[in-house]
Formats: sequence, C-alpha cells, structure tokens
Amino acid sequence: MSKREAEQAIKQMLMSGYGHYSRADEHKLITAFLKGDTTGLSDNRLDNYPLAPQPLRSIKNNLICAVAVMCRYAADLGADDEHCYALSDYYINYIEEHVDIHNWNEVILEIARHYTELVRKGREEQYPLPIRRSIRFIHQHLYETCSLSEVAKAVGLHPAYLSALFRSETNTSMSDYIRDLKMSEARNLLQEKAHSVSEIAEMLGYHSVSYFSKTFRKVCSCGPREFMA
Repeated sequence: MSKREAEQAIKQMLMSGYGHYSRADEHKLITAFLKGDTTGLSDNRLDNYPLAPQPLRSIKNNLICAVAVMCRYAADLGADDEHCYALSDYYINYIEEHVDIHNWNEVILEIARHYTELVRKGREEQYPLPIRRSIRFIHQHLYETCSLSEVAKAVGLHPAYLSALFRSETNTSMSDYIRDLKMSEARNLLQEKAHSVSEIAEMLGYHSVSYFSKTFRKVCSCGPREFMA
C-alpha cells in the first residue's frame, strides 16, 4: 500500500465516525493497570477497535499492541528492562497460541498483574533496606490485620520514625499503602468470583463487612458487589 492509499483510507475512517482512544486515555488506563487497578478494562473492550477483518485476529492484534505498550510503561515505571521485554515476547507467543474470543479478558488481566508485580519489585529495589523489609512484611501478612506498629516491630524501628521514612521514600503513608494493597487483592478475589464479599473481607483482615465495603468504594469508586456484577 502506498502512502497516498494509506492517507485516503485514514480519511475515510475518520469521516465514517471512527475514533480511537486518545493518548491520554491510554496513559490513564495503562498506568492504572500497573498500579493494580483493572476496573477500567470494562470500558475499553478490545472489540471496539477492529485491527483485522476476523474478530479473533482483531482481538489478538489488540492484545499484542497492549502488551507492547504495557511493557514500555512498566520499564519506565521502574521494572527491569530485560525482564519486561522477555515477558512481552512470552505473552505475544502465548496470545497467538492460546487466546480465543472468550478468554481474552482473563488473559489481559493476568498480563496486567504480571507487569504490576514487575513494577512493584523494581521500585522496591530502589528503596532503603528498612522500607524494603517493611514492604516485604506487609505482603507476607496481607491476609492479616497489618498495622504500622506491627511492621515497625518486625523491622526494629520506632513507629514514628518508620512512618516518616516510609512516607518520604514512597510518597504515601503506610496505612494508605496497606489499604491500597488490600483493595488490589480484593479486586483480584472479586474477579475470581469464588468467594462472597463477607468472606473476602474476613480473609483480608476486616472484621466489619460494612467498613470493608466503605473502604473498597473509596479506593475503587464502586462497591464490591457492584464490582462483581
């Protein structure tokens, strides 16, 4: 195809009302993915942007594009470059062999979670040792009632000092970090639909289902039951 033919095709697409997502939308969605928030996926269906005449081929092409973009965003956010690109190559081949019209949603969620983990690990490696130990302790006790005092005791620092150091290094409070991490895990559990809201609340160390639901709504902009629907 010549440049002129391409320009004519683009003109016809735009005149027909075609509209791709914007760069700002892409940035918002991928950044949210890599911070563990996959709630925007339902508004960004891959079949909204046909990249081939056949539906399955179009979905695969969209997924491959998403992996390529996510790979670069993850690297920019601190994930290891070599690991990012190796993972990209793996998932591109996986998409070709295993994705079908019904399972693409689960595949992109898994890809997002994997890159999110790479970003988290990459950022953690840049922190001082007490912060890395604190984060490791929080992840190990995610399914418990985890508090600043418990983390401080585990890493051998005064709670006030650790709190100030944690905020200085991560730009967030430890309580917000723990809350957001628990809500990210709650989203994963809700998407699996293997447990009720009350079971998930209890699993994550919340003694009150109403408080868990209130916290989930604050972080995710919807209630846990709405999220499951």
